[in-house]
Amino acid sequence: METIITVLTVLSLYMNASLNQSSEYCYNAEMENGIVTTVYVYNQGEEGLSPRLACHYDYDALGRLTEKVVSRWDVWSKSYQPSYRLQFCYTDEGYEVAHSEWNKNLQEWKDIQEKAIYHIEKGQVLSVNYLQKNHQGDYRLSNQLNVFSPYEGLLLAEMDVK
Repeated sequence: METIITVLTVLSLYMNASLNQSSEYCYNAEMENGIVTTVYVYNQGEEGLSPRLACHYDYDALGRLTEKVVSRWDVWSKSYQPSYRLQFCYTDEGYEVAHSEWNKNLQEWKDIQEKAIYHIEKGQVLSVNYLQKNHQGDYRLSNQLNVFSPYEGLLLAEMDVK
């Protein structure tokens, strides 16, 4: 079973967030050929809207999310400045998400310090392993979560047309 985050997943997240009337945020998206490339998040206040975040998305040729870069609005420079990024790597059993922070002084991404590995076990258990890099540079398990789904096939309907 292949687990992926696709163009439609990102579009759905944007649509759900933008339709939330009670949110303190407003959303706008840039799209290319029906694909969300950037989502802008604005604070909604008495003075009107003010920029908060810009989330840029990249996809591979299969339409799977490969990178999400989050930039925060800097009031002093009046521009978006990189904050962190998530990089997605897919396998047949699941996917890995690597988190790295932006080094403002060096103007480059820091080494990856955290990873989350999502792995489908026996078709019915999603295993999530959180890894953190230690002082020796090795990744060590910091947390683990297992989600059981015994009803995977029950959501599919079969239609017998005669």
